[in-house]
Amino acid sequence: MKKLLVLALVAMIGATAFSKTIDEVFNAFPKADNVQDMVLDESMLGMAMSMGADQSGALKDIKTMRIVAIDNPTSEQVSIAKAICDEGVDGFDVMVDASEEGETALILTQGDDKVINKMLIIAVEEDNVAIVLMEGNINPDYADKYVNFGK
Repeated sequence: MKKLLVLALVAMIGATAFSKTIDEVFNAFPKADNVQDMVLDESMLGMAMSMGADQSGALKDIKTMRIVAIDNPTSEQVSIAKAICDEGVDGFDVMVDASEEGETALILTQGDDKVINKMLIIAVEEDNVAIVLMEGNINPDYADKYVNFGK
């Protein structure tokens, strides 16, 4: 029985040793000409809502949004993004994990069934990589709209 407990503890430590913190995710991509890193605060998001953004209902609950967009990523940048998807992010629960035809999407959340405090979206394609972190008090019903957008 003791061996089983020790083995389970080692497995749990090993699983968390490979996951990244949210800061490590955003710092994994050094500044380069093809890397855009931007932060939108509540006032900027308010301007988007006032200009009639398609998802303005969902935007009202978001306080900040950080976006890293990589156009024409190098193979190393794609590998880093896919590794983050494989390893996970500390403190986040998986909402969606999908891979199809060379494209990978991972949506992670922090919160509960009543409110999502953080939503992290990682999308990896051959010609672009996007990482979006939304923070606020996001209604889980709107989170479903983000996931199912375009369907």
